Amino acid sequence: MKRWACTILFPIFVVQLPAHAAAAGIVAGAEFALPADASGTGIQATPAVAFGRGIYLVVWREGWHGKGGSARIRAARVSPDGKLIDRQAIEVGSARAGVQEHPRVAFGGGAFLVVWQDFRNGKDYDILAARVSPEGTLVDREPIAVAADPRNQVLPDVASDGEDFLVVWQGFVGDETGYRGFAAAVSAEGKCTRPIETGMTPQSRVAWNGSRYLAASGGAGFWSGNVSVVALAADGAPQGKPILAMRGTKAAVFSLSPAANNGWLVVSHRSLPDPWGWGGPGAMRAVLVGADGKPVNQDGVQEPSGVQDRLPGWLDLGRKKEEGATWPWGESACAFDGQYCMVVWQRHHLCGEKFTDLTDCDLIAARVDGYRSLDAAGVPVAATPAEERRPALASEGKGRWLLVHERGQADGRGAVVGRMLRTE
Repeated sequence: MKRWACTILFPIFVVQLPAHAAAAGIVAGAEFALPADASGTGIQATPAVAFGRGIYLVVWREGWHGKGGSARIRAARVSPDGKLIDRQAIEVGSARAGVQEHPRVAFGGGAFLVVWQDFRNGKDYDILAARVSPEGTLVDREPIAVAADPRNQVLPDVASDGEDFLVVWQGFVGDETGYRGFAAAVSAEGKCTRPIETGMTPQSRVAWNGSRYLAASGGAGFWSGNVSVVALAADGAPQGKPILAMRGTKAAVFSLSPAANNGWLVVSHRSLPDPWGWGGPGAMRAVLVGADGKPVNQDGVQEPSGVQDRLPGWLDLGRKKEEGATWPWGESACAFDGQYCMVVWQRHHLCGEKFTDLTDCDLIAARVDGYRSLDAAGVPVAATPAEERRPALASEGKGRWLLVHERGQADGRGAVVGRMLRTE
C-alpha cells in the first residue's frame, strides 16, 4: 500500500502516465514543458489557455509576483497534436517596472485577447489587455487599458462571442472598502467600452454559450460560500438579478464553461477536512445552468443536511480521514467540445495527526453529460509524485482538449506544463 507523508519532495524528473486511462474513455498524452524565460528565475504559474484558428494559445505568469517582483505575462502556441510551436515565449504587454499577473485568454475576431492585472504604475492594479495573432505576433505593442481607474482593479476573466470580447473583473469605487463587479466589451479591433457594473463580486468568471454571456461569482466564508450567476448583454449589462447556483463552496474557487443545449457548467468544491467532522464530506460538484440562466440540478443548490453519499452532480467524494485517503479541493477547469464537458480538478491525499492536512495533489478528469459524470471514479491525468495544481483547459472540439497546469519543482518553484487529452 502506498503511504503518504506530509513532507513533500518534488523530483526533477517527469513520470509519464500509462495508457490505463483508455479504459475509462479518457487518454492523457505525454507531458511537455512551456518555454521558460531566464528572467523569470524559474517561476511559472497561473496558466490559462484558449483555442482558435487551428492552434492553442497558452498564457502564464513568469517570475516572482510578490513585493519587489517583476513578473511578466508570457504566451506560447501549441498545435492540435500537442507540439510546442514557439520555442521562445511571446512577451505580452511588456513593462519596465511592476508586476503583471493573473492572465486569462479567449479567441475571437481572428485573434486571441489576453487580459491580466498590472501593477506597472507602482500604486494600484489596472486591467490591461493585448491581442496575439494565430501566427504568434503581438498585435498591441501598447496594451489596451480596460480598467485603469484609481485603486485596484483585479482578477479579470474574458470570453468571446466569436467576434468581440467581454472582460469581467472586480474593482474598488471611491473610498469603498468592498469590491464591485464590472464588465467591459473589447471589439475585435481592440476598442474598449466604458465599464458597466454587473452586480457580481468577488472573483467573477464569464463564458459564452453560443447565444449569450453568463457571469458567475463566488462569495467566500470559512463556513459558507455561494456561487451565483447572471446573464450579461454584449456590453456587460446584467440581464436580471443574480441567481444562486451553488451553496456551501467554502471559498470562491470555481470554474465555468459552456455546455450542451446552450447551457453552462459550474464546478466547485465543498469543504476542507476538519478535525471536528463538521464540514465533511469533501466533494467536487457540478451544477448545470440552463439556457434560461437558471440551475437545472437543484441538489447542487441546496444539498440535504449531513449528506455523506455521492449526489448526482458530485464528481468526486472525500469522506474518510485515514492514511492514503483522498480529498477533492481547490482549483478546477472545464471546457466543452461540442458534445461533452471535460472537467479537471485537484485531488489531494490526507496526512497529519488527524488526517486533515493536504499533500500530493493530483489532477483528475471526467467527462460530464449535463451535470452527471461519465467517469464516476475519475481518471488521473497528471499524477506524478510532484504537486500538480491549477489546471486550465480548452477544446478544439471532437473529443480533444489541451490541459495545462502548474507542476511543483524540487526547489519549491513551479513550471507550467501541458498534455493533450482525448476521448475514445
